[in-house]
Amino acid sequence: MNIIKLHNKCRYWMNRFYSRLIRGSFGAIGKNCTIMLPFKSRSMVDVFLGDNITICGGGWIDCFREYGETQKWNPRLEIGDRTYIGHSSHIMVVGEMKIGRDVLIADKVYISDNLHGFEDIDKNIISQPLKHASVIIEDEVWLGENVCVLPGVTIGKHSVIGCNAVVTKSIPPYSVAVGSPAKVIRRLHNKGE
Repeated sequence: MNIIKLHNKCRYWMNRFYSRLIRGSFGAIGKNCTIMLPFKSRSMVDVFLGDNITICGGGWIDCFREYGETQKWNPRLEIGDRTYIGHSSHIMVVGEMKIGRDVLIADKVYISDNLHGFEDIDKNIISQPLKHASVIIEDEVWLGENVCVLPGVTIGKHSVIGCNAVVTKSIPPYSVAVGSPAKVIRRLHNKGE
């Protein structure tokens, strides 16, 4: 066995072991889930995973229960069966966020249901309260590399969001959207239509 195959086999077993080791830390975790190292999370008890989910190395999931001295939250992140989250992707949740089944999230994707307030020019931005709006990513969505999904967005079923897009508004089902801000450039239809 050459060194690359041995290295890959060792990483595979290390990730399987790590996935089993942290299994009890999640709110729920289904069968055959793989969490690859390194993985960073705050409040994993607020994360609910379906079956056969993969979270690649460098994954970062933050569920904030409080911010500053005044904001308290009840975060809940649900991720559906067979969803794949690419390397170095970052998901931030203070409210409810749902990611559907069979979703493909490429590397370095950022998804957040909150933003810092910035309107009060007499206060620095970091001390202003967070603003929240729910995010829903429906089944079979594909988010390309470096996509950014901002608060208040629903991405409809079987939509494709092109690389480097910034999604600031909801995208209807069966759409292809690109750009910053993301705009629909094509609608997908059944072959029989």
